[in-house]
Amino acid sequence: MSATNPQAFAEHSIALTLNGQPRQLDVQPWTTLLDLLREQLDLVGTKKGCDHGQCGACTVLRDGKRINACLTLAIMCDGAELTTIEGLADGDALHPMQRAFIKHDAFQCGYCTPGQICSAVGLAN
Repeated sequence: MSATNPQAFAEHSIALTLNGQPRQLDVQPWTTLLDLLREQLDLVGTKKGCDHGQCGACTVLRDGKRINACLTLAIMCDGAELTTIEGLADGDALHPMQRAFIKHDAFQCGYCTPGQICSAVGLAN
């Protein structure tokens, strides 16, 4: 499709599992996963740091592997299983990695901690 074609800018429907819940979403083709999570779905635990894939503050899990949400287009996640920091805990029961971060005082300022925890979970999987 050419840039002058209005369909080139149409929203695309994607289906994914987000934090254990099936979701059907309409996204613009240029929407990053990070912006979808934060701006459209109000999952603000995933942070926007450098927005260049260097800091890891935006790390989430796609099919159990760590990815930088700032470098991933939302349409690339069609059919995927996504887990954000909000989806690691089981109700009030924290994920073992979250408990380990607390137990060992692994926080600095805390801004990038959700990305660090998701990275560690991806590494341990």
